[in-house]
Amino acid sequence: MIPIGLLHPPGQRAQVARNGEAVAEDLGLADLYTAMAAGDEFVADVVKAIVPVSLTDPDVIRYRQDVLADFCADQALLRELYAIAREAASVRRWTAMALQSLEELVGHLRRLRQTCEKHAAGSSAGLTRFREVLAAQLDDEYLSGLEKHLAALYFEHGMLFSAALGTGNKLDRVTLHEPPAATRRSLFGGRSGSSFVALENFEFHDGDPLRIVTAPALAIVKEVVGRVADNVQGFFRELRTELAFYLGCVNLRERLSRAGTPTCFPIPAHPGENVLSARDLRDPLLSLARSEVVGTDIDATATTFTVVTGANSGGKSTFLRSVGCAQLMMQAGLFVTARACTADIRHGLFTHFVRAEDPAMQHGRLDEELARLREITDQLAPHAMVLCNEPFASTNDRDAAAITDPILSALLDSGVKVVLVTHLHDFARQRFAQRHPTDLFLRAERAPDGRRTYRLTPGAPEPTSHGTDIFAQIFGYAPGTNPRHGPDR
Repeated sequence: MIPIGLLHPPGQRAQVARNGEAVAEDLGLADLYTAMAAGDEFVADVVKAIVPVSLTDPDVIRYRQDVLADFCADQALLRELYAIAREAASVRRWTAMALQSLEELVGHLRRLRQTCEKHAAGSSAGLTRFREVLAAQLDDEYLSGLEKHLAALYFEHGMLFSAALGTGNKLDRVTLHEPPAATRRSLFGGRSGSSFVALENFEFHDGDPLRIVTAPALAIVKEVVGRVADNVQGFFRELRTELAFYLGCVNLRERLSRAGTPTCFPIPAHPGENVLSARDLRDPLLSLARSEVVGTDIDATATTFTVVTGANSGGKSTFLRSVGCAQLMMQAGLFVTARACTADIRHGLFTHFVRAEDPAMQHGRLDEELARLREITDQLAPHAMVLCNEPFASTNDRDAAAITDPILSALLDSGVKVVLVTHLHDFARQRFAQRHPTDLFLRAERAPDGRRTYRLTPGAPEPTSHGTDIFAQIFGYAPGTNPRHGPDR
């Protein structure tokens, strides 16, 4: 059947990377999938299956981006094609011969080609090739001929067989010929020679002696028609799946656009180039929930270790999710929520975020964190990426630094890129003092009056996370002071 090739070039198997099992939960992707589905359960299932599968070939990523750009420019084409594919994939087989089903599917093939013809051509290689193949293989002459052959298989004018006697006077070389044209019905017709026409409405008293001739041939016809119908419907099901992915992307872009969130197609760099550069990078999940979101500008060129410190509730975790979502969406061939973005391809994205306390109390918080980190390190490959959010906060600063330093150093030495959000000031200060050329330190801004700007700027780690600001905001006075009598004495 017709090769589709909208997700990647036909005949080319896309190379993908294995991502961590916790990525969807830590990044909050369930809400992203809900926005992409827009109420369509099939789209929801498709995006859940495709988005987390990270492509590792820049050419395939750009190929998918180009197709998506075409569909964003002509959403009507995408929605019409998806509607046709959905209807065709749902065609039911009412009879064993599947003739009616196949006739209906051929009608959908004709609609598919006509829909592509009435819309302006795009510029992507994937959609252009798909349209050209439809035009070449599903022209009117071919489809009309196919419909004619299907109509003939109803045998409205009888069935034409030829046969010979073989060894032991047994039937041999039974052949079903193209049905005869409309003629005056009679038992033997006006043909000469040893052939005759058997009429469907003629009954012999002792049963149908021609069944031995007709049954095997009709069984073959039934099998061929059924196989063709399955192939055509399989094509539409595959097409529906590929279009559902793009429909989910378009739905998400519409939601983000209504929220005033900028989007762009990121530039994918080859693995190992160690680049992450973005302007006005935002967390897409936060953008879907709030109308006003502060973006971040970052230039982490030639950087493998990014350390984020600073004020509590200053946007550090939001930034970490925005980096993870951008990486995942880029390697799925989507746009990202930024005005401009360039990132190198990573062979796997893994997350290590804070988890709730074990309700069964089978493990302490530190045991649980180390066990999860061990699972991650067992799966990592060179050029992978790890996002860590407040690791080892359950122990004291000194012990946490002693645990964190060798683990992260080993990851960095093996070619893994790490983005760390931390309150471990001892570790951050020691690492900053070592002046590694591939390290970048960012700090969540805090205004002099304690207000959070939700912006990250390059800067040395501070010895405090300004938790007293939050205390004062909630209780109405600074810690260490008496709300009635001023500072405690």
